[in-house]
Amino acid sequence: MITTRETINYQFSLIFGYQSPNENNISVGDIISPGMLSERLIKELSIDVIKYFSQYNAMLRDYTGSELFFVEFELNNISFKKSLTSIYPKSMILVPGNYKECESLMLALKPERGYLNIHKSNNAINNISELFFEVEEFANRPELNEKERELLFERFASRFSKKLYGSLIENKWNKKLVGISESLPTEKDYLNQYGKLQAEIDILWHKSPKEIQLNSLKFEDIKEPFEGKTALEHIKFNLPTPTSGFVAEKTLKLGSNLLNLANIGTIDTFQEKIINIIIDKINKEKLEPIEDAKSENWIVSTIDDFISEFNRKIKEYFDLFEKYLISGVKGTLDYILQEFNEYIKEHHKDPNNLIYELHEIADEFIKHIFLKKENVIANDLRSAYNYFSELINQDIQVLTSNLPKYLKTRHLKRKTRVLINNLKSQFAQEEQPVKDLAHNYIEKFHEFILKNIKDFPLLYSQGREFNEKHLSNEFFSSIKENLSDFIESIRINGKDIISITELEIDDGDNIISNYLHKLKRLPEEIHFLLSYILRYSTINRFLKDTNTNEISDPVSFSTKFHRFLEKRLSGISLICKSYILDWIMEYGKIFLNEKDEKKWTLNDIYIDFITYLEEKDEATKKANTFFDLIDTILSKEANENEKNRLLQFLDIYSYYKSITEEFPRYLKSQILNEISQLNHESEHTTPLRYISKNGEEDFFNYIRENELKYFSPLIPIPKTLILKTNLNNEEKQQFKGDLYQVLEFNLMGENKLILNVQDNFKEIFREWIKEL
Repeated sequence: MITTRETINYQFSLIFGYQSPNENNISVGDIISPGMLSERLIKELSIDVIKYFSQYNAMLRDYTGSELFFVEFELNNISFKKSLTSIYPKSMILVPGNYKECESLMLALKPERGYLNIHKSNNAINNISELFFEVEEFANRPELNEKERELLFERFASRFSKKLYGSLIENKWNKKLVGISESLPTEKDYLNQYGKLQAEIDILWHKSPKEIQLNSLKFEDIKEPFEGKTALEHIKFNLPTPTSGFVAEKTLKLGSNLLNLANIGTIDTFQEKIINIIIDKINKEKLEPIEDAKSENWIVSTIDDFISEFNRKIKEYFDLFEKYLISGVKGTLDYILQEFNEYIKEHHKDPNNLIYELHEIADEFIKHIFLKKENVIANDLRSAYNYFSELINQDIQVLTSNLPKYLKTRHLKRKTRVLINNLKSQFAQEEQPVKDLAHNYIEKFHEFILKNIKDFPLLYSQGREFNEKHLSNEFFSSIKENLSDFIESIRINGKDIISITELEIDDGDNIISNYLHKLKRLPEEIHFLLSYILRYSTINRFLKDTNTNEISDPVSFSTKFHRFLEKRLSGISLICKSYILDWIMEYGKIFLNEKDEKKWTLNDIYIDFITYLEEKDEATKKANTFFDLIDTILSKEANENEKNRLLQFLDIYSYYKSITEEFPRYLKSQILNEISQLNHESEHTTPLRYISKNGEEDFFNYIRENELKYFSPLIPIPKTLILKTNLNNEEKQQFKGDLYQVLEFNLMGENKLILNVQDNFKEIFREWIKEL
């Protein structure tokens, strides 16, 4: 960015998309962002936003019985230094709209959070959808060919995006009085909380787009806010807490993907070309000819010398600018630029063509930003050339400031690769089962190190020279200090043990091999089936379709739900299907012989049953419980001829289960040993290998990801997710308005996330209906 105005412009970005399943089957969009993007990239980014939205909405329909109404992400700045010197948007919103079968959406980044009247913005997108539908109908004319229709759609996409952008920056959708509640169905005063969960988030900084994982989910019981028949009706429409957790995971992923697309939209293609040309010249002129091994400090010194020479040449070039601008040449813009090309060739001799290549970019740049095409005087281009001059100066600053950081990052990544390879070599000498188990967790340790590199303070220390040995020593000392956190995160599960047990089975033993193939899929199958049972399209459908008067206790509930699931699961071929159905029956058997005369409500049963399934799911992840699970399933499936072989398998499984309990401590000792032997000296290699791509991130892509993408320091954390429940005509009669599920996210500290699940059921449910 060159000017303060540009910095402010980065506070607002907008991507608009429209798709229609009608005859034209169109997907079209537009982007308003501070970046200078090609038409091809604008189209690709718009379509990608539509794709992510469609996938997310399809998940919501199945798991929650609703569709996205609104979502807002809080944009947290992870770079302390940049937070002091740069201005960033604080909010990212996604607002969908629809008309008939057509859908529109707006993805927008803005400077403040929480001031939006959500329903106004949603109505605006709905209106745009209707207008675009009318455009689509108009375009179905025989005199328009396919190319003309496409151009028409693109023009209207641009027009509608500008309309939305204007409403956004003029605060037309903002609440009238900030801090004062309006009579909106999604306002806090109209909501009741019925669910809560806590989790920890883990941000994988080193990945692109950054991944945000949800770990250690804990579900909390919340007292049902309703009683009697109202409570009974409420559970037919609410979200089970595990389903809310699944939605939270998908929302984190959605936010990461959407911000990545918006981030691409901040790239200035001219700046990108300039930096690419300069780095290419550095490689060819200064690094390629040198075949001797050199240090990182030599690279910094050599590139600094090149930049000094480049600054001299570029000054000569802009001096020619100045002389040409006062020459008085007149004509069309194309004529003025052509004359300047001839002037440059005549007065500036550059045997390496760097200035000529930059001048071609300047030519393209001026044609892009200079609107006047006729009756141009050379001096009219002064402001455009001054801007281009500042753009080059800024690019030089970006190159020189990022070079030490890039080399330090590269140095640590290479040392990490050496450490990981040494660990793999060490475990290659172990017995096969331990070797295979170690490989999986060494890869996880690799991820752990890469995540820590991104945030290591010494990467950002001042100065052009650096001590590679000191850098490496300090970094791996910090890894040792935090190693216990990684080791404690290791959880040896049943699938891991089956994988190493499999190595003890003869290749020709088809009986065991077939079972092992099934058993390794068991954890994923159980998780899938439990999510299938607890999604809206299953358990809520059961509650709606069942005569609830016939359910008086957990026994009658489990019997009826078992019958319901048998039909639903009949088309699913999974090894654990019958086991899951047994869980349903076992739930009822727990209460079969209870002597106390507890009076159960369906709501009590529902909450207790959800808790029961959560505990079962968690238990299957533990090796001991997984052993019992395998024992039960095999006893059901195996015939008499197979049982002896399967019992031998269980003995082997039990043996390795006891061994693997010691594995984390053993892995820790090996890691500490390898770190202590790691050579921290600087790696001397040929200069070109430092900068050019060689199986790792090169210097240009490092700058592109960390500097040219302006939003790179931002992490999107969901703040408010609003879902609109899909009600059929009969269900609509039960409510006075639309039913909304509101998920409020609160980030406590650095990584603790609390999710509160609420709805406006109480405000819109027709109480008298329950008496009918």
